[in-house]
Amino acid sequence: MRELTEKLLALILILLLGALAQRRLPESFYQSANDLVIQVPLPAMILSSMDKAFSPETLETSLRLLVIAVCAFAAVIAGLEVWRRFSKRPAKELGLYQYLVLVGNTAFMGYPVIQAIYGSDGVFYASVFNLVHNVVTFSYGVALFQRDTPIRWRKLLDNACFWSTLAGILLFLSPFRFPAPLRQALDWVGTITIPLCLLSVGARMAGQSWGSLFRPGAVVCLSLIRTALFPLLLVPALWTAGCSGVTLTVPAVLFATPVSLTAGAFAGRYGAALAGQTVIVSNLISIVTLPVLSAVLSTL
Repeated sequence: MRELTEKLLALILILLLGALAQRRLPESFYQSANDLVIQVPLPAMILSSMDKAFSPETLETSLRLLVIAVCAFAAVIAGLEVWRRFSKRPAKELGLYQYLVLVGNTAFMGYPVIQAIYGSDGVFYASVFNLVHNVVTFSYGVALFQRDTPIRWRKLLDNACFWSTLAGILLFLSPFRFPAPLRQALDWVGTITIPLCLLSVGARMAGQSWGSLFRPGAVVCLSLIRTALFPLLLVPALWTAGCSGVTLTVPAVLFATPVSLTAGAFAGRYGAALAGQTVIVSNLISIVTLPVLSAVLSTL
């Protein structure tokens, strides 16, 4: 418990360093850093975590996580469709609200916490679980803004993390392992993922105007749904179903992550400001909720 607390405090300190550095570096630097993380270090970390000897236990756990992910996202999507049926909000506004609830910042906030708890094994399992998250994001998530247009699967196919996870799974299932120089290179590149993610999130939070950050009330409400309500519903359900350890912690943490940093880009001109506010507020709340959730899960 003490070791976990120290690791989570270290994550928070890196967030604070990002906030302190925000004024010294242009905003374009952090946007470039975000793009770099998604395209190179994070895929490298995923591949490195999956370069491990095959074991039936790991395969069974991975399959269980995939089933949990499918069931959990199906339940969330069903809830969003009920909300759409009875809501009187304009279609674009409702689509934005639903997207903010649906898509979490799993890469920039979920992976650091999972790695702090389980190390590289945790990254392996988080990557498997995140396959479903990526598919939902670039299919149903995009459709929330474009109900009358076809799903753009190309967005999913352009996702380096998606492909690195698939490649990693094939590597895990095969008898082959990476050569030592390649494995070392992936390890070195992958180690910068967590610091870059947290520095970027910290800078994003510090670079906002605080006067109207929490208005309108929907900003706080949507943030609490992602960071507090989801884990409050998911943890008892998984616990009742007999899940424990990785199959309990990985889904709970990833579903408790704040709103995705990409929300503003998906929202476009309509609702971009509200999406940006919700990203910041949900990240602020998660600084409290994720350590508390991790501490609770460590006792189960």
